Amino acid sequence: MTGIVREHNLLTGYRFVIAEYGLVGLGVTVLVGYYLIAGRFVEAIAWFGIAVNSGIIALLAVASLRNGARDIGLLPLRERSFRETVGREHPGLGRRTLVLIAVWFAPYLLAALVLIETVAADRSARPAGPGQAAA
Repeated sequence: MTGIVREHNLLTGYRFVIAEYGLVGLGVTVLVGYYLIAGRFVEAIAWFGIAVNSGIIALLAVASLRNGARDIGLLPLRERSFRETVGREHPGLGRRTLVLIAVWFAPYLLAALVLIETVAADRSARPAGPGQAAA
């Protein structure tokens, strides 16, 4: 998995990855704090997993920069000849990108399912209002 992330970081650009995943990690950390304060620990744990995942990806990019690695970035990928070169040099890139996307979005799916379940439980726990039958 680390190899897929490193390849993604190389092709996307280390500075962009640091900004992208750093901002997501910080934003999600705010949600972790909110859910901890609200005493909703399952949700806090789900968001914490997303924050940790984001932080690891950003830190791998930072480590690459510190080691003097040169990245490619997204701009050269606008040229067809360069995309073809990348395709030859990174066979299976599309499949590995799909794996990365699936792993990245799994915590978001978990968080969404927890949120849906929480809202449904809150609605079913409310007492019936005047003129409404109890559920």
